[in-house]
Amino acid sequence: MLMQMNDDGMSSVQIAKQLRNVVSQLEGVFNRQNERIYAASRLEADEQRGIYQQPKYPKRLIVWLGTSKNGLRSPIIFKPDETISHKNYIEVILQHAQAEGEQLLGDNFIFQQDHATPHTHRESLAWCEENLTFFLDNHRWPPNSLDLNVLHYYVWDAITNNMQCDKVKDYDSLNDETSRGIRHVPKSDLLRSIENWLHRILFILKTKGAFVK
Repeated sequence: MLMQMNDDGMSSVQIAKQLRNVVSQLEGVFNRQNERIYAASRLEADEQRGIYQQPKYPKRLIVWLGTSKNGLRSPIIFKPDETISHKNYIEVILQHAQAEGEQLLGDNFIFQQDHATPHTHRESLAWCEENLTFFLDNHRWPPNSLDLNVLHYYVWDAITNNMQCDKVKDYDSLNDETSRGIRHVPKSDLLRSIENWLHRILFILKTKGAFVK
């Protein structure tokens, strides 16, 4: 996770995240052990949609995205099933994040990651220490920062709500609909979500780390 913050309480947050909701049914390998519903009766099971298949190994599409009070930034959409190693994390994501941060805020932003393996690799940490003005190292990362990430608490849902999921048949159409969903996120709603970020920080400080409800 990459978090960028300016001094007036606005934030620009970027994250590499699997877009799970839409891709879960694409070319999945189904596990028959999933064909179970725990219920007190057949009627109750039917009310829970009965038996349905859920892929054990869903296909993935990794999307990196940045946001600010001025709107969503240019995304990085990786190739189907492409994984993130420390090498392409440095060469593709970190350098793009640095450029986006400097374009938005100059040197006045704080860079923060989570504990994904590419993030904690010694070469990734060394690159951040050498190239970023303000960097929170892994000793100061919060244990769970989803409530402080506008992409988690608003943007990803807003993107999927603006996608026409019935049009997703393959990776090309998923890519197109993802880009379409990004373009149609309302700037006014995005701004309100970013303004809410400071209130979330104050709540978590007041409650000594409680989850935002």
